[in-house]
Amino acid sequence: MMNYYFEHKKRAFSPFILKGWVILVTLIFMVLPLRAQKNILDRKYSFSFDSISVASFFDSLSTHYDIAFSYDASLIDSDSIFDARADSVQLDQWLKKTFYQEELEIHQMDRQIIISSEPARVNVESIHIKGLVVDSANQEPMDMVNIGIAGKSLGTASNRQGKFAFFLPAEYAGEKLVFSSLGYRRDSLAIPASDTSVVMTLSETSVELPEVLVKLVKPEEIMREVVRRKKDNYAENPLIMTAFFRESIQQDKKYVDVSEAVVEIFKPPYFQEYALERVRFVKGRKGQYSGDMEMIDFKLQGGPFLFSRVDIVRQGGFLPDMAGNSVYKYSFKRMDYDHGRTVFVIGFEPYNDTGELLYEGEIVVDEASFAIVSATFQMTDKTVRKSREYLIRRDSRRFRTKPSFARYRIDYRPWNDKWILNSVRGEVNMKVIDRQENIRTVFNTVSELLVTDLRTGDRKEFRWNDAFRADYILSDQIEAYDDDFWSRYNIISPDESVEKIFEKQEGDEE
Repeated sequence: MMNYYFEHKKRAFSPFILKGWVILVTLIFMVLPLRAQKNILDRKYSFSFDSISVASFFDSLSTHYDIAFSYDASLIDSDSIFDARADSVQLDQWLKKTFYQEELEIHQMDRQIIISSEPARVNVESIHIKGLVVDSANQEPMDMVNIGIAGKSLGTASNRQGKFAFFLPAEYAGEKLVFSSLGYRRDSLAIPASDTSVVMTLSETSVELPEVLVKLVKPEEIMREVVRRKKDNYAENPLIMTAFFRESIQQDKKYVDVSEAVVEIFKPPYFQEYALERVRFVKGRKGQYSGDMEMIDFKLQGGPFLFSRVDIVRQGGFLPDMAGNSVYKYSFKRMDYDHGRTVFVIGFEPYNDTGELLYEGEIVVDEASFAIVSATFQMTDKTVRKSREYLIRRDSRRFRTKPSFARYRIDYRPWNDKWILNSVRGEVNMKVIDRQENIRTVFNTVSELLVTDLRTGDRKEFRWNDAFRADYILSDQIEAYDDDFWSRYNIISPDESVEKIFEKQEGDEE
């Protein structure tokens, strides 16, 4: 369930002024008042402890100063004993000096001090490749093209304007940079030894399937095989994924809020169906429109935390159970081509569309391994018409909120002999009607999660109080704007209209 907050701001909005509040959800929306954040890292701290453990030291500070600590257990040994004495110091600088780790990343989230590293940053000895991906037939830009290094864990994707930027370690020079998209032939280029710009063209392809084979393709059997081979196709060991997350909010087609973050995700083995993902915030930035308008801020509650769990292979909601039973009926759509492989495209829709929380869409399955490659799905029409009870927690009597659609896309990419989560994209559209003024406004939000790197890891690296929570609102947790934020991070390149909101934010900070 992906939760969003609507937050009402009072500003002049010609020719009328909206008053009140609306609380929406996708799959749960609500409203919170604005609250100012005090920078607890700017205050001065004094303390004196002899032979105290790190854990007890943090507990003592938490009690005395009404703050909380979370930290990466792989960076700081909570059981180690030390003397802690200081008078009127800034805590972040003191911690770095005391633990002899100047590279520590220390920041706040509400009244929580988070101590971590910066896993996603590529060192100075790197190659920067930027460019454009276009369709060879019409030269139109191609969005969400998967871009990765053959046999390596690093990856990125093109944005809606077909643009991409990719930082690679210098030792990857000469390796293959691979471009792939559903329905197109995979192509690659040799990674140069220095920074460069490229234009990559991809050509459509089609897969001819003999008529006799078409008759033998039974979608129900394909989906049962997907379930049966899940342990073979997906990770047997826990993984730590580095990911980029962006949520952008538009009111009447104008951006009003954009938030971005680098996060780490603990992904349990796929055979541990009841184990849950955890997310650790690393760093973020935000931009907000500050023009003269009255608006209801559409904010994602839980953002990267909830999107990390939109994994249809782990959740299994669209898949049959081991006995082959499912609330969905499957249909064979076509054969296609992705990641250089032949794939089945299987349609699904509910047997009985009662208006409950049900979806319809397509699942792409690798022909050779029966691994799920990607899926696109949306709420059924009946679900959308009935979706107020799912999407809207409460709203003001003055306003009527009407969901228009909720659409999602998830895809996986091959890594060694397994498939790993690659990206998740969600788009939700809501109409808000002011009954008193008979005025309508439309909110549209797009949330994107892109896995850019991964490694094997352990759940112990993610302390419970270190994790991003379901009730966190990303934009409220991010502190000041950092104009060098994405220096040497791999991300989905922002569209021009998104980048402008950050440029404006930078100007406002000066």
